[in-house]
Amino acid sequence: MSDIDGISQVTSAFDDAKRSRFLVDTQRCSIESMSLEPGLRVLDVGCGTGAGTLALAAAVGAAGVVCGVDYDSARISEARQCSLHDSVNSRVFYHQANAVALPWPDDYFNASRSDRVFQHMLEPARAFEELVRVTQPGGRVVVIDGDWETLSIDTDDLNIDLRLPYFQATLRPQNTQSGQCLLQLFARSGLRDVTLNVRPVFESGADAAWCWQQSLTPAADADGRYASANVLVVSGRKS
Repeated sequence: MSDIDGISQVTSAFDDAKRSRFLVDTQRCSIESMSLEPGLRVLDVGCGTGAGTLALAAAVGAAGVVCGVDYDSARISEARQCSLHDSVNSRVFYHQANAVALPWPDDYFNASRSDRVFQHMLEPARAFEELVRVTQPGGRVVVIDGDWETLSIDTDDLNIDLRLPYFQATLRPQNTQSGQCLLQLFARSGLRDVTLNVRPVFESGADAAWCWQQSLTPAADADGRYASANVLVVSGRKS
């Protein structure tokens, strides 16, 4: 296995390894940052299959409305099916659209959010401008994204550890520094009451060892292994 193949294997596995507990925690943090109340109209950009959108729907209650947006039409179809099964289809709506050209007028939503999507965008600044544009004055804008350059692994192979930053910068998502740039986006937009919450995601023991697979560390070493990276939750209020 080449160095690059080995690093790719590590980071791809780390993306998927036992994330449910962490994702629930991050969802809760983002919802709290949005200052949601029953009856509000909320936007979820990059909704994927809609799990986070349904969490927002629970936060705004039966009188609220949530719109989910994703560029992938297949994911939108899946999200719509999930909302039917969850019996919230009368107040949760999904739209296939580009984040840099949202199909709503200015000041339409009480609050808006994007969860771990900016890292995949070619034009994150334009997408952020759209989030702010469609949010009402006084409403919260929240963006969650990873800082992949903080990925750290406990490995006996020093070459892999040293080459991780290079891998993140060249072979990972389109915008690997998106987490680092979020505060700049918020500051330049004129949002006020900006808050930053850094949330580490980590795996240890056997779960961390799974990130290495059999070619990168012996199974017998699983108990002492560790891997981590940071996810940022940034929130601001539109003036």
